Amino acid sequence: MRISEADSSGVELNKGPVRAKAFASGKVILFGEHAVVHGCPAIAAPLEKGVQAEVIPNSSSAVSVHAEGEVSPILPEAAESCVRGFGIQGADVVFGGDLPRSVGLGSSAALSVALVRACAQAVGRTLSEAEALSRAMEVEKAFHGNPSGLDHTVSFTGRMLLFSRNAPYRALSLPGRLEAVIWVVSPRGSAKERIARIGEMARADPGRVENIFRTIRGLTEGAARDLEKGDFAAVGEAMNRNHDCLAALDLSTPALDEACRRLRSLGAFGAKLTGAGGGGAVVALCEDASRVASKLCVPENIAFPVHWNPAPAANN
Repeated sequence: MRISEADSSGVELNKGPVRAKAFASGKVILFGEHAVVHGCPAIAAPLEKGVQAEVIPNSSSAVSVHAEGEVSPILPEAAESCVRGFGIQGADVVFGGDLPRSVGLGSSAALSVALVRACAQAVGRTLSEAEALSRAMEVEKAFHGNPSGLDHTVSFTGRMLLFSRNAPYRALSLPGRLEAVIWVVSPRGSAKERIARIGEMARADPGRVENIFRTIRGLTEGAARDLEKGDFAAVGEAMNRNHDCLAALDLSTPALDEACRRLRSLGAFGAKLTGAGGGGAVVALCEDASRVASKLCVPENIAFPVHWNPAPAANN
């Protein structure tokens, strides 16, 4: 809330923005990355790991950004634009959290949503979903150029979604607990550059790329049905095929391919790269994700189990 006081006439005087903190979750794409930018559906789910943003207004006219580790050169300008968009003239913006950055798990989207939430709290505003998503999208564009909107929509809603760029999203209803392992295999290159590169491929060889996207669309739509039926083995097989499609678009790497093979050999229903590709992380559906993650013999922040509990479907 804003802090206010009454003047001699009894009218409340606004004392300006206050310190505020907010959290937003990361995400993992199960189906449809890249294809979603070109109008195909995608399926993604939220993570418990995420990003925290704290906005600390001050008396200066500058917006300063603070974060652990290496900070993207894009971040200060993007954060300043968002903060000033809420009428906050000077502030320190502090980012933290436990979500691995720049590996395809939606760190920029989580940052965008957390920042918008913190700014809104700082000025005492309650945003509609449409406005919150629109403001987060503007921050996300600074990082990815032409994002689909999937990442920050999942981060904002905290639900597993069947998402299309030009249609209302649908929250998926799981009949049972779904488990997965996320394994951060290697650093990832620029998502912005990879999105642009796929666009160039689509223009240079539209027939080939359209066929791949058509296959991904079919896999995604089928997986949505299988998820809601609880046929997780069928979902895993579809994930394997989706990975092959992404590899055909030159988005995988030998390290990602090997990680998927390793996870399948440990009993995963299926595995694929997740996110922009060219490095980053893989995701594998498993019957017992904790057991599989422990067998990888890597640090917990590199490979970790996640799960999603049964939940009724809900639309926006």
